[in-house]
Amino acid sequence: MLRLLPAALAAAALALPAAADEFTDTVEGALEAYREGDLTAARQDLDYATKLLASMKAESLAKFLPAALPGWTRTDEGGEEAGGMMAMLGGGTATSATYTNDDGTEMTINLVANSPMVSGIAGMIGGLGAMGGGKPMRIQRTEFAENDGELQGVVDGKVLISVSGDATVADKTAYLEAMDFKGLASF
Repeated sequence: MLRLLPAALAAAALALPAAADEFTDTVEGALEAYREGDLTAARQDLDYATKLLASMKAESLAKFLPAALPGWTRTDEGGEEAGGMMAMLGGGTATSATYTNDDGTEMTINLVANSPMVSGIAGMIGGLGAMGGGKPMRIQRTEFAENDGELQGVVDGKVLISVSGDATVADKTAYLEAMDFKGLASF
């Protein structure tokens, strides 16, 4: 048994990452600055580490955006606009993608998760559709409001999905049907 221990330790060492990533380097830099009494540098590093985590979270949310359907192309949007939107919504994670078909028709799907405002919006979805002359619809057992071709719904009270653009409601619905709402519910 003692002869197996060195082999087990070697295997465990190979399973560890070869080098730290940017997030851990930044957090370690913050700790080092803190220990040296440089609170300004520690705060800057922690703020940057928070931004890195938000970016990683947005990347994981983007995996729920559907692939482009036949005849369409997908362009992932940057996080700059999402950051401003998230500040207005009280924080959270956001991502989006724009889909364009061969004739130039396009739509954008926006996802907003883990925002305190989303649960409040969920209760208003049906009412907004009715007030604006729109109509309610269900996709994958989630209620959406369709108003002037724009669709909004909230999955499991946690993730707001908005679909806008000049594509038809049928095209927008096809994209929503291609999404993993069960996965979004556990995000």
